[in-house]
Amino acid sequence: MSHSKHTKRDYSIYIEKWNKSAKKYINTCAICGSKGYSPVIEYDDFNDEVIYKELTKTLKRMAVDEFGRCEDCARVQDMHVEGGRI
Repeated sequence: MSHSKHTKRDYSIYIEKWNKSAKKYINTCAICGSKGYSPVIEYDDFNDEVIYKELTKTLKRMAVDEFGRCEDCARVQDMHVEGGRI
């Protein structure tokens, strides 16, 4: 059996075992629980190339607002609060 059958999607041995400090660059939506990497790692002053490669390889880009919501959940909740339609 190949090794790839034992690994989960969005899982990186580097992040989970070897460099746990990289987890601070992973955003998790407070509502739906989806995960993605923080856009902070795309800035020019971000110096860790290994963390950048691992996060962009295993996760998609995901920004969260001040309430910890992803863009989709924020849009749906804001439309509901305003009384509009989705």
